Amino acid sequence: MSGYKIEAIAGAQRTYLGEGPHWNAQKNELLYVDIFGKAVHRYVPSTGENAKVTVDAGPVSLVVPVEGQPNKYLITVERDVQVMEWDGVSAKPTSLKRLYTVDDHCKTNRINDGKCDASGRLWAGTMGYEPAPGQLDPKKGTLYSFGLDGSVVKHADQIDIANGLAWTSDNSIFYYIDSFSYRVDAFDFDITSGVLSNRRTAFDFKANGVDGIPDGMTIDANGNLWVAVFAGKKVVHIDPKVGKKIGQLDFPTTNITSVTFGGPNLDILYATCAEHFLSKEDLASQTTAGSVFQVLNVGARGLAPGFNYKGPV
Repeated sequence: MSGYKIEAIAGAQRTYLGEGPHWNAQKNELLYVDIFGKAVHRYVPSTGENAKVTVDAGPVSLVVPVEGQPNKYLITVERDVQVMEWDGVSAKPTSLKRLYTVDDHCKTNRINDGKCDASGRLWAGTMGYEPAPGQLDPKKGTLYSFGLDGSVVKHADQIDIANGLAWTSDNSIFYYIDSFSYRVDAFDFDITSGVLSNRRTAFDFKANGVDGIPDGMTIDANGNLWVAVFAGKKVVHIDPKVGKKIGQLDFPTTNITSVTFGGPNLDILYATCAEHFLSKEDLASQTTAGSVFQVLNVGARGLAPGFNYKGPV
């Protein structure tokens, strides 16, 4: 790939472990989280505004607006799914309400990544305790969905690190990453029932010679995937229909965590990253670690903006 331009966004506040970028088309703003900073951020590209709300209860791993309720957001805190009421400006939320708690069998787990499908159903997965790089409590994670009727369904277990999710334009295929499998897996998907079936490998990182750890993911209007690579300094562009890498974006910092398309035309690729697990020497040389990046001229557009949550609150 050539001609693309990567910029650290000066107006977007930096994070320790940035994650969960979500383009909120209703407000033309980018939402993202700082997991261990226990914070949700909102960045408005047209004005440069960036507001931050801190949630003292624990690590916050995702944020999704609640449909039809402009000041309410679905967030995850540790093993909880909560509704946060926030005016978008204040440093503290107006209120927090717990909806669900998962993984009671392993109280050191936490929810790691998630997003909503086109029906407004939340999908989120968990991971085991990770005190240091590579020292993960293995195979403790689970992939859940949280239905429009208030149901909680377990779809897969024995997961190391539940990560990127994406759906095709016709909602017939669900793509999913368990980071330490070093794969993107595909499932047949029923948007009405939320049932997954026929799991198979869509892209194998090791077989394709891609180093690093697959993390967050998004899909473009051509049905191709963009996968952030933690410990890899890149985002890889993948054609999941043939299981091949078709391009790569190279970044000036090591730990790229997630990506989403945004902007009025969905033609800007936003990427979060992390200072997490970097040495003092790395931090000294990687001056943009923890930034939010925008990538221009990627030659693709997003399939859709982030979907809002439509379940019970």
